[in-house]
Amino acid sequence: MKIRLLVFLMCMTTWCYGQFTTDPAIPIADQPMTLTVDVTGTPLADYTDDIWLWAWVENATADADAPTNVNPATDDQSDALMTRSDSDANEYTITLTPTTFFGKEASEIEEMGFLLKGRDWANGQTPDYAIEIVSNQFVVKITTPNTSTLLVDAGETISVAASASAAATLTLKVDGVTETTVPSATELTYDLTALASGTHRVTVMADNGTDQSADEFTYTVRGVTVEQERPTGIVDGINYHAATDKVTLSVWAPLKSSVYVVGEFTDWQVDAAFLMKKDGEHFWLEVDGLTAGKAYGFQYLVDETIWIADPYADMILDPDDVWIIDDSYPDLIDYPAGAMHDNWYENRVAVLETGQSEYVWTDSNFEQPDKEDLIIYELLVRDFLGEENMNYQALIDTLDYIQGLGVNTIELMPIMEFNGNDSWGYNPTFMFAVDKAYGTKNDLKEFIDEAHGRGMAVILDMVMNQNDIPSPYAQMYFDYDAFAPTDENPWFNRVPKHPYNVFADINHESSYTQTWLDSINHYWIKEFHFDGYRFDLSKGFTQVDSGDDVAKWGNKDDSRIAILKRMADQIWAHSPDAYVILEHFGDNDEETILADYGMMLWGNSHGDFKEANLGYASGKSVEWAYAGTRGWQDNHVIAYMESHDEERQMFDMLTYGSSDGNYSTRDLKSAADRLKMSATFFFNIPGPKMLWQWGEYGYDISIEENGRTGRKPAHWEYLEEANKASVYQTYKEVLALKDRYHVFADGDFTWQPDGELKAIHLSNADTSVVILTNYGLKSQSIAPEFQHTGTWYDFFTGDELEIDNLNIELIFDPGEYHIYTDHKLHTPDIDVVLGVASVGNEGMEVYPNPSSNQFKVDLGSSGWNQSAVNWSLIDILGRTALAGSGQVQDLSIPVQQIRSGVYTLRVSQGTHVLQRKVIVQ
Repeated sequence: MKIRLLVFLMCMTTWCYGQFTTDPAIPIADQPMTLTVDVTGTPLADYTDDIWLWAWVENATADADAPTNVNPATDDQSDALMTRSDSDANEYTITLTPTTFFGKEASEIEEMGFLLKGRDWANGQTPDYAIEIVSNQFVVKITTPNTSTLLVDAGETISVAASASAAATLTLKVDGVTETTVPSATELTYDLTALASGTHRVTVMADNGTDQSADEFTYTVRGVTVEQERPTGIVDGINYHAATDKVTLSVWAPLKSSVYVVGEFTDWQVDAAFLMKKDGEHFWLEVDGLTAGKAYGFQYLVDETIWIADPYADMILDPDDVWIIDDSYPDLIDYPAGAMHDNWYENRVAVLETGQSEYVWTDSNFEQPDKEDLIIYELLVRDFLGEENMNYQALIDTLDYIQGLGVNTIELMPIMEFNGNDSWGYNPTFMFAVDKAYGTKNDLKEFIDEAHGRGMAVILDMVMNQNDIPSPYAQMYFDYDAFAPTDENPWFNRVPKHPYNVFADINHESSYTQTWLDSINHYWIKEFHFDGYRFDLSKGFTQVDSGDDVAKWGNKDDSRIAILKRMADQIWAHSPDAYVILEHFGDNDEETILADYGMMLWGNSHGDFKEANLGYASGKSVEWAYAGTRGWQDNHVIAYMESHDEERQMFDMLTYGSSDGNYSTRDLKSAADRLKMSATFFFNIPGPKMLWQWGEYGYDISIEENGRTGRKPAHWEYLEEANKASVYQTYKEVLALKDRYHVFADGDFTWQPDGELKAIHLSNADTSVVILTNYGLKSQSIAPEFQHTGTWYDFFTGDELEIDNLNIELIFDPGEYHIYTDHKLHTPDIDVVLGVASVGNEGMEVYPNPSSNQFKVDLGSSGWNQSAVNWSLIDILGRTALAGSGQVQDLSIPVQQIRSGVYTLRVSQGTHVLQRKVIVQ
């Protein structure tokens, strides 16, 4: 199924919203029409390969795709191949007859939706558009002006043009008074003179003697903006009052002369009564007569032509919302038809609602983990639990799994409003609104509240290097021909200052920007109880122009240091314990200053561990994963082996791994063992750590699957595969060591990070630890350098090792690893070195298995009395899907109502417990 990424636009005129034209202006279902599309400003701008039409019929009874809708497109689909203009490389045409193109009767085609795309979805596509198709109807359409509302000066000339589908008498009226009539014509043109004041309705009527049709627009004569100070306490955004029948709206719009509020309370018309007052660079207006608990959509019309939603609104509607499923956002408000405008980027609506109930928090006793103890799980809500469960409520149900892994902090990839519903989130548009694709704002609050209740912090991946259109502060000062901010933009740079920029580059030295970003940082911590931020691409927070020079961009930048310190100080002023984490990757002199100031920095150890895991480069050094190597005074490097930007270690090993004789890192078991070895070594390097979702079970789907930022399939069934389940169990056990035994967190640390034979030594007053690994491809002798003689214990097996010679050497096979301690610690329930042991199920038979109806359970006779037993079905995430009780001699488990998948059936009576894997079909 194709997921439509951008917006659905209603086309009511010839030049529909500045993106395409049709000839004739009113297409008829059974007659040829030529469609011309301008892709400027879309992802297909300046595209050099072939472009295809992807089209569908939308009507009241049934929708249907065109037969040519095939992805990837093939050369056989010539009927859908667009023709590029010789004079404009961004202009494309195609001629088609709708009835022939869709293979449908004329009466079945009421509206044609379409977009243009490259050969494959990954090559890019335009927004969605729609064209009204005529089938034997008689209609008239106003083609100029191409908007349903117009703001003009008194006495200004308004050029009007209209087209009819057949010859008729065409009459133009203003407020019901006839201005001109043209007999027996299909076209009408006329120049109106705007009246002195007020809002006026312009109507074009057509009468062919049998049928009548009409179309209309309104124009409003621009009023005079009143200069008046904002009332005390009014800030930019939606200001709610104790009285629930009113709000005060305020918008920051430097260099602008007028702003109108347009919304449901104006019937989506420009109304002179809703011209905002001006206080310096801010415009404001009190809107009253509201009903508590009712949601109202509204926009701002800035300087006659710029339509924006409120930059500070906490809910934004856009036409793309139709693709959000009810499970994620029940009863979502429809995008208002009256708010459809000329261009896709004008179609964003802010929502206000008085009398809202406040979320009741329960996390007052939550204590954040110390910085140096963070184990961060980076998570993309879109992918983590699959398309049907991409919401906060599903995440809440999974918190037991994440907590059980040993994670104490969750980092959510960006969740503020972004373009489309299918994204990594690094294309934000409204910085105060929760993107509805993942659920409501209270769902997000509940997720954070529940995580805090389990002792886990939640960090927000914050994007402050760039904004995407239609970000209001970018859109108010934007050159759409160049598709870049204008030079006068107070918040954004016209020309990006660094080589890795995407979208509109934010000017971090601007006082406007600093006020805006400080309010954003305050908002998400105070309103949603986030525990801090991971700032994406923080090296871009600079006005030092490095152009395309990546090396120059990475050099120590004193101005950038000052910018980041100022921002961090503002956060710590209101939230002293907030985590400030930078994705920086700059010069170590700069990173040292920032780390010593109290910030933490992402530490990319992917490449180092990749080379070691693959068995190349004689065992790559991994020394940069440790803050001590960098000369930092605190362990503030957050090292990781995988992130959303890096390839999966398992994929790399299975695809590119090396070998020697019978040993190959491309072998699944060997690759799994090397992941377990790396986890054992990596997580015991002092300092905070991060792991990317699914890395704990050896996820092996490439980052390039479905495009780098495209959806990746969740493979939770990997937890049922012995090799990958053993990776998960190793992660879990190693993380438990750091949490349970102090020596792993704060013991004296020495290590050997270089070469194929890597080692870690830890010691405190109570315990000594030696961690040994062989990243080579051959068996090798390794000197453990135990801290003292005596009995040592192999953590993973519980075996004892008597050491009476400190110069002893041990033979390690390739991929072999051990943790030795001089005190016996707990022994894992599952032997993570040798693999996953079978589940105890002696005496229990389940049949039929698999089943889609019910399981019959034979418990045998040993160990059971004849009273009832309890049973439960547990899914692969450890959640109880179904539970009940029954009799020993006649136990049956109904499964018709639960999802298909692999479950653990657990049957218990007192201390007697048996379990078996079962499959629900």
